[in-house]
Amino acid sequence: MDLILWRHAEAEDERDGLPDLERALTPRGEKQAARVGAWLDRHLPEGTRILCSPALRCEQTALALGRKFKLREELVQGTNAAQVLQ
Repeated sequence: MDLILWRHAEAEDERDGLPDLERALTPRGEKQAARVGAWLDRHLPEGTRILCSPALRCEQTALALGRKFKLREELVQGTNAAQVLQ
């Protein structure tokens, strides 16, 4: 089994009152996600299982791949490896 970790593209800075999970990609981040998503789509095998954090910036990054993915609450910031593996 191969494991590929793809960090979200450039996101908005934290702003007062905006929950971390609601931070969106910047215009530059959208371009980054599209570029890396296109590359990954050419290189990932068909049927690759894609899991994504429910953070908006992560979901926007995964959408750029153009494949189905599942949001997983276990992948929020602050979760440790043992919690993810459970």
